[in-house]
Amino acid sequence: MDFSTAYSRLMDFAEQFANSSAGIPKTAQQHDKVAETTTVEDAVMDYAVKEENYIGDFLNNKLVRSCLKSIADKYYGNQITVIKNEGMLLTNDSYPMLHSTYIHCCHTLKINNPPAVYITHRLRGINALSVEINNERMILLSRRVVISLTAKEQAFILGHELGHHQQGNLVGHTVNGLVNSLKNKSEILGPMIQDAIEVPLKRWCRRSEYNADRAGLLCCKDIEVVKQLFLKIGMIDSVTVYHQYKETSDDHPMLTTRLKELNDYATSI
Repeated sequence: MDFSTAYSRLMDFAEQFANSSAGIPKTAQQHDKVAETTTVEDAVMDYAVKEENYIGDFLNNKLVRSCLKSIADKYYGNQITVIKNEGMLLTNDSYPMLHSTYIHCCHTLKINNPPAVYITHRLRGINALSVEINNERMILLSRRVVISLTAKEQAFILGHELGHHQQGNLVGHTVNGLVNSLKNKSEILGPMIQDAIEVPLKRWCRRSEYNADRAGLLCCKDIEVVKQLFLKIGMIDSVTVYHQYKETSDDHPMLTTRLKELNDYATSI
């Protein structure tokens, strides 16, 4: 299946979504019924703020999520399997201190069935990645995270990635990857995608990063630790108008913006 076919399927999903129950506001009784059948782990935690645009509703549609997971399995499955097989599984025997930090993060966020964590040389610098392939949830950590960071800094990164899993953000980032590929491959579809999908999708992605940062802060419990970590990653002090403009087209907000958002959240809890 090529990217044009994937795009056509996404548009079909959108049409079905418009005629599905996901596009109809739930009554209070329906909301109560959903809450009764939702576990703590599946529910979006109080720290998360929903991005109010149609992309979020689209991604929450069960049909859309199922089909996008199939696309992700097809395009990224082999690559992730190689990384997993080459990496080192995080256990109490392999990295006892890091494993203890991870268990602490899972308890803090009330995650009873946490994803497996693999340490891999495939990720460069201080980096981490959350994936879900073939119904297997994983967190990938670079070796620099293990050897260069303090336990509290590691707690922030692990909490951040757990936040992505807990909120179900991964399917949205899959769409973002497909949209980027389609935009770059087609002069005709590119402007259409940018106007209809890309802008609200990028905004949704940035909000998902803010929410994941909140999960990370709940795990490390120290905003100064986050600032120290962001400086290590490459946060700049002087932000120009150009940086602010460029941020509107990025799927990750600037580290300075993330720190400001996190500071605001820290003072509210």
